[in-house]
Amino acid sequence: MGAKTLILGLDGADHRLIDRMIAAGELPNFRRLKERSATFELENDPGQGNVQFWTSAAIGQNPAHHGHYFYLQFRPDTYDIVSDHDLGLPAVTPFWKALDAEGYRGAVVDWYEMPVTPLTHGEVLHRWFAHEPLTHTVCHPPELEQITARYADSDPIAEGFASQPRQGAAAMQEFLGRVFKRVEIKASFFADQLREKEYDFYVACLSEAHNVGHYYMEVEDEDHGLHDPEIAAALGKPLQECYRRLDKAIGAIISAAGEDAAVFLLGGPCMERFISANDALDEIVRRVDVGYSAPLTTAETAKKTYHSLIPESLRRTLSPLAHWARRRLAKNAYEGRRFFAVPHNDNAGAIRINLKGREKFGTVAPGNEYQSVIEDIREGVSSFINPATGRSIVKRVVDTSKEFDGPYRDLLPDVFIEWDRTDTRGDYSKLVSQSLGEVEVSRHARTGDHSPLGFFWAPSACSGAAINRPKDVTPHILASVRDKRPHP
Repeated sequence: MGAKTLILGLDGADHRLIDRMIAAGELPNFRRLKERSATFELENDPGQGNVQFWTSAAIGQNPAHHGHYFYLQFRPDTYDIVSDHDLGLPAVTPFWKALDAEGYRGAVVDWYEMPVTPLTHGEVLHRWFAHEPLTHTVCHPPELEQITARYADSDPIAEGFASQPRQGAAAMQEFLGRVFKRVEIKASFFADQLREKEYDFYVACLSEAHNVGHYYMEVEDEDHGLHDPEIAAALGKPLQECYRRLDKAIGAIISAAGEDAAVFLLGGPCMERFISANDALDEIVRRVDVGYSAPLTTAETAKKTYHSLIPESLRRTLSPLAHWARRRLAKNAYEGRRFFAVPHNDNAGAIRINLKGREKFGTVAPGNEYQSVIEDIREGVSSFINPATGRSIVKRVVDTSKEFDGPYRDLLPDVFIEWDRTDTRGDYSKLVSQSLGEVEVSRHARTGDHSPLGFFWAPSACSGAAINRPKDVTPHILASVRDKRPHP
């Protein structure tokens, strides 16, 4: 039994740390896989984050061909912010559905944030021990639920890390142990399934590098602004320990797949220090739009009052409710504005232009006025500096209309603002513009966030291929499955 093609997905993994640990004589299974593979560093599409990275890799297209850019997205007909899967986004065909339609037998477990689509000839487990597992697991066929229950009654971190206390080494160590337990459970399940059944392809994804990278970055990074030597001494190197556990897991999975299996490894987006102005972006763009002298909106007034009355420790617990309330208040003000911020991954801010003919209450005309508004946004947001470095907070302004081409481009924000993280030890706290004043940025629970980089290791036959973006990996996975066994 086993798999003819094995696709390993390591959500949030960082090949730079893997390479350093291999060079130090660690991670023997990563080392052996790398030695027999063609290796590629991927650069994510401009302004994009984790959802888009994995969606584009699944279907082999840029985000203008699928419209998925974040797990929360904007509805132009109602001005609501809703789950991406509740938005009615266009149906996409991931590589596993294409293979299933051709008669290949496969399994897909926890590909990040993809819509759930059953396989006629295979199995799908969605959000089983996934990153921030706050929704129910979906099993196709349903009997998979009974099989997974043999490995664990429930997810060891079912409530997600954001609700956990972050005070003291003991609490952080206890949660870390539960994260590592998930690696063992999933590795055991994957290996058993591969030994007991035969697959044309098997997709096994693990998300623990994502969890640890978000919430333990400051422990291992001694130059991080929030680094606490006492906590670091107690916890050791949590990121490195996570990769040791992943190394053991992929060794067991590869062994169970069989020595003849073609093995692919997709990882990322990588992790770096959390530095983001997303929390303050809507206040920034309101000032850009109407000038610094304008009064605060209802949403901004509520936010300031909330921060003045609620202690930080309690704000973390109430954060999901507070975000929902602010979105509802902000919605009322969107209709009359030229542009406004919408939720996005914290590596980049996202701005929607209130475009006539597209938004229900559009105020900006397409063409010259639209492009003029983008220039206003570029100039205004770039005028803000980080006082800690004296640098502009903006690394790059991405004009979606010029960067992406595809049938669903209008589902994407019009502008992405990539934040400059150069020479910055920790998150922004205050931003300053000579023309637009000062803006405060609330501290985030996360200390690490996604970088624009990812990586792809493929069988050596792929050496010399042009694999640079997430979308480029898909044709090589499809070719491997079809080459391993002719059309069924």
